[in-house]
Amino acid sequence: MGRKSTCFVLTVIIALAALFVTRQRTLNALRAVNDSLRKQVAVEVSARGAAVRQPPAEPTPGLNDADEQELLQLRSKIAPLREQLRDASNRVVILQRPRLAGSK
Repeated sequence: MGRKSTCFVLTVIIALAALFVTRQRTLNALRAVNDSLRKQVAVEVSARGAAVRQPPAEPTPGLNDADEQELLQLRSKIAPLREQLRDASNRVVILQRPRLAGSK
């Protein structure tokens, strides 16, 4: 009886040690990926920061009132169109996820 319980305890300890080692390896791999992604984000942020943002162009003084009004209306339509484009792109990504998971 004593020998069986000793073997059981040793087996449990070995199993726990194996789980711990596997967990540590996974955590280390995830940390490496996380660091890599943080570096990529930092590079992109610095690249965007380096780009000089120009203020929006003022309407050309030569425009008549009707043309200027049309220009302002067109500018007001840009934001909703960009939002629609972003939503459509997000839907495409969401719809492709099951196919990507199924193909693996």
